Amino acid sequence: MNFVGTSDAYDAYKAALATEQMGNDLANKYANYVEKKLRQKQKNRVCLTTDSSMNKVYRAEWALQRKYSELKESMTEKQVKAYFKRVKGSKTYQKLCEDNGNGKKNPDLRIMRDMGGRSRIAGTASSWGGMSLSPSTGFNKYTILHEFAHLCGNMHHDVGFRQDLLKLVSRFLGVKYAKDLKKEFKERKLKLSVSQTIQSPLKWLETYEKMAAMRAKMEA
Repeated sequence: MNFVGTSDAYDAYKAALATEQMGNDLANKYANYVEKKLRQKQKNRVCLTTDSSMNKVYRAEWALQRKYSELKESMTEKQVKAYFKRVKGSKTYQKLCEDNGNGKKNPDLRIMRDMGGRSRIAGTASSWGGMSLSPSTGFNKYTILHEFAHLCGNMHHDVGFRQDLLKLVSRFLGVKYAKDLKKEFKERKLKLSVSQTIQSPLKWLETYEKMAAMRAKMEA
């Protein structure tokens, strides 16, 4: 059930108390649940405190790159700068920045100093509003798009990042690669949307009591 009778946690608290089946403690827990759901919807993130899906995202990307080795094909510095400029100035990237409300519309590009050998870090998107790329491991189209998916407003690897990365890959590499990346995400149970459903107080209470009974059974 989608509970639309609340706009904030206090409304949720009052709605829970009004059921007469939930006292102050349960009403507070329900209000915390609603507050978390509202923040998830607002930020387009499933996990609000950590970047817990980062490693799964990396594994999905590595699987895609093993299947399509051309995604890691190295470019010259001149080609990297041209590709960076192309993506940055595109309608696709600019719209993602606008939609997210906090994207870097005019990011800078910096080249890392690898200090010999192959860098473990291919690229980074930084708080100063640009990306840094390693000449030994980051001079490729996929790494550039990965960092742009951060710069358009997602400094994590949660739902919003994955949605925007798929759009960038589809636009600048091809639909085939985006479809397979989406498949890799799904195989690792990485969500591609945030649930818009907020349970009503009684529906939440039903779920809460079921989970409490399950925990009690496991601990017995």
